[in-house]
Amino acid sequence: MKKYLTREEMISVIERKGAAEHVPSFLLNWWGTGTEEKYGEELTKLEREYPSDVYCGELLQPGRAEAPASCSPSYRWGYKDYTNAETHSIARTPVLMEEWDELDQLFADFPDPDEPGILDGAVKGLEKAGNRYRLGLFWQVFHEFFWQIRGMENVMGDYVEDLDNLKILGRKVLEFHKRIVDRFAEAGFDGIMTSDDLGFQTGPMMQPDVFKEVHLPLYKELVDHIHKKGMHVWLHSCGDNTLLMDSLVESGIDVLHPIQKGCMDEKAVAEKYGGKITFLYGIDVQHLVPMGTPKEIREEVRSAKKLFGREDGGLILAAANGIMPDTPLENIKALYEEVFGDREDVLQEDLISFGGTVE
Repeated sequence: MKKYLTREEMISVIERKGAAEHVPSFLLNWWGTGTEEKYGEELTKLEREYPSDVYCGELLQPGRAEAPASCSPSYRWGYKDYTNAETHSIARTPVLMEEWDELDQLFADFPDPDEPGILDGAVKGLEKAGNRYRLGLFWQVFHEFFWQIRGMENVMGDYVEDLDNLKILGRKVLEFHKRIVDRFAEAGFDGIMTSDDLGFQTGPMMQPDVFKEVHLPLYKELVDHIHKKGMHVWLHSCGDNTLLMDSLVESGIDVLHPIQKGCMDEKAVAEKYGGKITFLYGIDVQHLVPMGTPKEIREEVRSAKKLFGREDGGLILAAANGIMPDTPLENIKALYEEVFGDREDVLQEDLISFGGTVE
């Protein structure tokens, strides 16, 4: 297997206090639906040979319409029977709160962040994490949470007509997330990763001034809370976030993923924000990795290292999103080999899989 970076080396890179011997990597093994089933043991071999520099332990999150089987029935975001409810265009899940006059009912049956057992899997994985950086993961922090509750069509209208109720809902979920952060901190994690897909492929899903009014205060308070616990903040946000970058940097997040190719100008982002934030730069899985050649993939990895790499650190490499089953195995191998190409081999050791679950 290839050598992985230590926790101390990762912290130096994230805080931009000095580059490590090798560019770190995380989330190369973000497999889309069907990819593991197609390639099976070949992917397991890659994960063993090229171990992530980050151990990622995931929260068992509240269900949507129904709670996870291992949890109490109220450990869900919904609060009623959704058998005949309208569904999202996204993931075909129910719209959990169609009307704002149901907000009190939603809050009355809100999930408990102290639900027993929801960090058991994440904490157990620490036993085999070695001296890796330890990242706690939960998905859907604010915007994604809003559309999960209201449905995408409704929340787009809310951004025009009902900011006050979004702020109230945002405060409630903020308090939930802060308690989850406390639990990860108590377990000894070094950072928190969450997600908010804020962009379409041609611009943000809300006006920048709306983001500043609704989201930025929530982000700042959550980031400040995480920092006070001695942890870093990692954010996954797909799409074109160019017009939101100033606010995201202002919020204080430490690491941003993926700077989506084809949506954002990575050269302009690197020049303007390098040294201000650390990039978990995602290699393009929409076009390049599934449809390019191994040579093109290797060239892109080398280009990313050159463009975003700095003497003070500030760069981690990843897949931009889930690698889908139409991706040739030789392309996946080329991605791993080029990311890890300058690392020495070390003795094989007991490993577990590193990386979050793809939604």
